[in-house]
Amino acid sequence: MLKEDIALTAIMVFSAVMLTYKWLSLYDRVDMAVIFFAFLLTLSLGALIISIELRMQKVMEEFESTKRTIALNADDLEDRIEAKLNAYLGYLEEKIERIEKRIYR
Repeated sequence: MLKEDIALTAIMVFSAVMLTYKWLSLYDRVDMAVIFFAFLLTLSLGALIISIELRMQKVMEEFESTKRTIALNADDLEDRIEAKLNAYLGYLEEKIERIEKRIYR
């Protein structure tokens, strides 16, 4: 993906330079400073776009990692809650059985 982005940035820079040159040559006022700054502007814009894409990929990787961690923790939490609930339910069932035995006597 990065190679494609660099190639597209190079095309973008080249087209900006050529467009600026053609536009200025229409009026016979070719100024190399303007062409250089057009080059610099499009190059920095392309670098910014690539930088944003790399950051987005990093954030997505961190998000996926966090998602996996949450899923593992949720499973562990579910198991612990189920174990505690079963212990309390067993205790309650035992108490209910004792009460039922007292009622039938």
